[in-house]
Amino acid sequence: MEHIEVMLILLLLYICYVTGNGPVPVIGRVEGSVLLPYCQPVSVVEVTWDFPCNGHRVKVAEFRNQKFSITGEEFRSRMDCCDNGTSVMIRNLTVNDSGIYTALIYDTEHRRHEISYNLTVFELVPKPEIKWEKKWNEDGQCYYTLNCSVQSDSPALSYSWMYRYNNSEYQHYANGSTIQISAHKNTREFLCLVQNPVNEENTAFVVSTCPEKGNKRIEEVLILSVITSVCFLAAVFGFLILRKSRLVKKNHDIIYTGIGGFPLKSTNQNVCNQNGTNRKPLLYPETTYVDVKR
Repeated sequence: MEHIEVMLILLLLYICYVTGNGPVPVIGRVEGSVLLPYCQPVSVVEVTWDFPCNGHRVKVAEFRNQKFSITGEEFRSRMDCCDNGTSVMIRNLTVNDSGIYTALIYDTEHRRHEISYNLTVFELVPKPEIKWEKKWNEDGQCYYTLNCSVQSDSPALSYSWMYRYNNSEYQHYANGSTIQISAHKNTREFLCLVQNPVNEENTAFVVSTCPEKGNKRIEEVLILSVITSVCFLAAVFGFLILRKSRLVKKNHDIIYTGIGGFPLKSTNQNVCNQNGTNRKPLLYPETTYVDVKR
């Protein structure tokens, strides 16, 4: 509250200084409030406030017969007066409230006083987003590119960067939405600050160290070697499985074309029966063979 009171006092002093030198610039934020004051003491008979609408000046409020009335529908329940209507406060501001407000003041001596205010209402700054990219230059040094942006097309936005080591105080680094920084042996924190005349937001990004390009090359070679070894082992294993399957199939494909034997041969020996008489000679196979086709 103390900060707001100080700002109002400074605004009054500034308005008193520039009165009569054109519209007084006044800034406000969406959903906030602004005071349009008249700092010169005067005995008021009538006050009229007008505001541009569709290219015409339209009366939005007036003070007459010690009574303040609002004639602009868009300001109903959002505008209050003080100092006999010479000052007004507008609440719950919107971007459409931006424009030039003019107060026509008539005093008891039938003199006319006029003052204008150029009100600009700004939206609150959205939370910034930082996108980053890490690269190596020709000398093998690692560097980061940081880009800060917000979802707003307001031309009044300004970007700046600050940085610090560990928990030290922030120091200014550069202006603009994009910066390039080289990797450091110590971790640093960069802060993107986006602001307009009424509000500011920030987002932090920690920049850590990154390996040298040579070390990165070694890592790539090691990874490639591992991948190559795995592929080789997989190929050998696949070959062994294929060879085994072919052997099994070959054994299953054996075809027996014929089985034969030599005629029975005689031993030319007689065999005696139990009663002592002879019987026919003993016959036996001499050789048996098998013709196999693979």
